[in-house]
Order: sequence, then C-alpha cells, then structure tokens
Amino acid sequence: MGGGTGLSMNSMFRVVTENTVLAIPKGQIRLFLDVGASYFLSRLPGFVGEYLGLTGTQLDGNEIIACGLATHFVLSKDLFLLENALSEVASLDASTISRVINGFSRSLKKDSAFRR
Repeated sequence: MGGGTGLSMNSMFRVVTENTVLAIPKGQIRLFLDVGASYFLSRLPGFVGEYLGLTGTQLDGNEIIACGLATHFVLSKDLFLLENALSEVASLDASTISRVINGFSRSLKKDSAFRR
C-alpha cells in the first residue's frame, strides 16, 4: 500500500498471493499521489488507474494480476517453496527465473471484480 507500490512496479518479477492487497490510500486522505504511483496508475487500462488513485479502492491478488500490476500469482502456502527453489537457481537469466516462478504460479479465479 502507498509508497511501496511505486518502488515495486519497476521490478521484473512482481509476485502476489491471495492475501496481497494493493491500494493507493493517499486519495482517501486528500493527498496528491507520488511520482511512482502517478506513473504506473496512468498506464493501466481504461480508467482503472484514475479510479484507484481517486478512491483508494483496494485490489486483491487476482485483480492486481488482471490489470497487469503483477507478473505472477502464487498461493501463500507455496511462498516458502518458491523461495527455496529460487535460492537454488545459479543463473541470473530472467527466463530461467521466470520458469521457476511459473512452476508455482496459479491461474486467476473467474469471479474477480476486475474481470466483471
């Protein structure tokens, strides 16, 4: 939530779980968005970015994936296994790392509010 989102959006891999929540609460307390949030929110499809910035609405992990703010959805129970698998990767090659994360990734649920 908040400033951490602007920092993490520049990462090559952004993993979320069913427990992840993304929100830009500055809009709710009438503050201006920082430069990081302004940048990535303005690039979301349709008016989703404006809506999030103005309302502070929270997105869950599925919705974060659906609008393109995360690259992988992994169940929280598998995070420890993912961390162990990544620690054994000897390569810095992005495709190798992506392949490891993809091994733990799950598909979106169909009833996501963003999908509706």
